[in-house]
Amino acid sequence: MMNRVIKLKVIEDEIMNEYELIDAIADPRPGSLEIFIDEAPDLSVIKLFGESLIKSLHMLTDNLGIPKKIIKITSFNLVQDLSVWPNIEIQHNTEFFTAADRFEVAYAKDIKKHFGVFVGTSRWHRLYLASMIDARHRDKTLMSYWQHHINNKITANLHMDDVMLKDANETVRDNMTNFIRGLPMHLDPADISLNKNTGADITRGDWETPYEILPYYNNIFLDVVCETWHQGQCFLPNEKTGRPIISRTPFIVYASKGFLQNLKKIGFKTFDKWWSEEYDDYEGVKRIQRMLKVIDAISKSSVEKLNVVQKEMSPILEHNYKLLKSLSPKTMLDLISK
Repeated sequence: MMNRVIKLKVIEDEIMNEYELIDAIADPRPGSLEIFIDEAPDLSVIKLFGESLIKSLHMLTDNLGIPKKIIKITSFNLVQDLSVWPNIEIQHNTEFFTAADRFEVAYAKDIKKHFGVFVGTSRWHRLYLASMIDARHRDKTLMSYWQHHINNKITANLHMDDVMLKDANETVRDNMTNFIRGLPMHLDPADISLNKNTGADITRGDWETPYEILPYYNNIFLDVVCETWHQGQCFLPNEKTGRPIISRTPFIVYASKGFLQNLKKIGFKTFDKWWSEEYDDYEGVKRIQRMLKVIDAISKSSVEKLNVVQKEMSPILEHNYKLLKSLSPKTMLDLISK
């Protein structure tokens, strides 16, 4: 009996190697098949040739007479609904999140900017949110936005068309157009108060170590986090959420509905004492719009006021910092599964 494994490459809700998956399912040789998804999309939102992956798997196995249980789906989605397929295994792969303490830099908070927005690979939600913040609060924001996560000289698919399909608004379109003209945006080492003993190489032009931008967090009040997986029922925090926690920086998060609630299940605390977190009840454009209301409200405070608020938040920031340093990937899976 042969045990075959296919690794699915998924971006947003699309499978990049669809024909490879079909060939693996239709392979007449006896044995089991593992569909390995090295990320955390909700299985229910993934599409196979434009149709639901799960519905397609049911149809294919029925038509080919294949027992469903010999096809195992392995996922890193910590909150995946296990009822959608009879053989699902959830693995813990939160190393990018829990590894934050290995890249910690000296804590020397000196707020100079209201917001930090740090984007590697462009996606529609990142383009939408970053362009709106740039249009409204450019002078109050420390921002990086790369056109391509490996080579920033390549103009990658920025997903502007996807934004317009979701919110065909003239202001949104104009903001994105102006924003794109200025890409790529790089961080300037002169913008930070850098402790020379951190060991962080902040001038490198790559994202091999996503934590290398941590020194910049000493100079921002709020990190506007744009997580990777944001559709349906999914949860896998990575370095994007790990950076503000390990640097003791407040954050708001564009992610899936209930992302903050899932963080709280693990034991983290958030910031609803200082602003509304109702945005966590939404996903997509509605989530972004509610996040922008929070951002607009914070922008009205002076830097001096934000330094005071930062000190008020210290107990929460310190709690989150210590919790992250104590977590292991397995512990996270155990806590979220309770």
